Amino acid sequence: LDEVSPRHPVRLDHRSGHATVLNSLGLQLAGINADTPDPVEGVIERDANGEPTGVLFEMASYLSQRVESGRSRNKMRQGVTAANRLLLGYGITSTQDAGQDNGPERWQAFRELIDSETLQTRVTMMAGAGRRAELFDAGLSWGSGGHRLRLGHVKIMLTMSTGALHPSLEGLRETATEASRSGYPVAVHCVEQEAIAAAAQVISELPPLPPGVPPHRIEHCSECPSEVLDAVRRSGCAVVTQPGFIHWNGPSYRQNVEASLQAHLYAIGGMRDADIPLAFGSDAPVINPNPWPAIHSAVTRQDYQGQPVPDTGGSGRVSVQSALRMYTLSGAELEGTAEDKGSISPGKLADLVLVDADPLTVDPEGLKEIKAMLTIIGGRVVWEGK
Repeated sequence: LDEVSPRHPVRLDHRSGHATVLNSLGLQLAGINADTPDPVEGVIERDANGEPTGVLFEMASYLSQRVESGRSRNKMRQGVTAANRLLLGYGITSTQDAGQDNGPERWQAFRELIDSETLQTRVTMMAGAGRRAELFDAGLSWGSGGHRLRLGHVKIMLTMSTGALHPSLEGLRETATEASRSGYPVAVHCVEQEAIAAAAQVISELPPLPPGVPPHRIEHCSECPSEVLDAVRRSGCAVVTQPGFIHWNGPSYRQNVEASLQAHLYAIGGMRDADIPLAFGSDAPVINPNPWPAIHSAVTRQDYQGQPVPDTGGSGRVSVQSALRMYTLSGAELEGTAEDKGSISPGKLADLVLVDADPLTVDPEGLKEIKAMLTIIGGRVVWEGK
């Protein structure tokens, strides 16, 4: 990076959000040098002499607090306008912002975008684990808001990207317990099986939530062999996962994931059979938010090349009807809004999408080609295909 940009700071973020690379000027701007200690939940990679290499893990929040992004308000609005058009074009009427640092300023930004009709989808904003006090001071707690914008689970990022649990098991337990005692359900980001097992253990120990509050959740639950699946089931938590990763990343999984683990990636059929409450999402922008390729993969266990990703006895597959429910009513149930949305029923919000084929009768191969023709939110047409 220094060779191609010796005079300007450069920052490259991995699409997962877990890793960042800075050039030397970027490190200087962020105040990172050989004497900078690793932050509590991050790692600064160093060479043999202790000098930072520019590779940082789990430090996106650290950097955002110290370096201005350079994005203008107008630039941000242009981006949201494009994202809104993309989501509506896929027939998506509700979204969740799972940012781990979400606080009052993010809430206010959403409020302005929604009030101006720049953003038309309904939004549930998760609360950053370290921002609950600020949100409380702003008069916000779980379930605050209305049909267009509401406050949801507390988001906790738990990863093994540095080779060890971040945060530690004790740190996770402390954060989750404080959130639960404040009336918040937690949503714990877990990809690796060690992280999933740790989250399940902590969730099983949490105090009961108030009546009417939806269950604690594990987000992703990507690597889920049978013993981990059993721990998740015993914990009583729900899972929000993303079968779209099978569609988009199948070739990479076959090449890079240990063969014995491939059958346990996104084990949605196993979760369903274990009666674990289950809903689907996209994890956009890590992968494309279009639900139909994901539904195709949920039903067939095939990637975008038409090749299968191994599973065991259907452990990675569900029926079309189940997949549709997990993208609609199940999602509303797990965020606590099923009385208002998630199905087409008298008295509920009229959030509808008209598609160009019947997913219950089309050939499974045709599922990924289904397109939205008309998107309706609150009884109003907000997008129409050409």
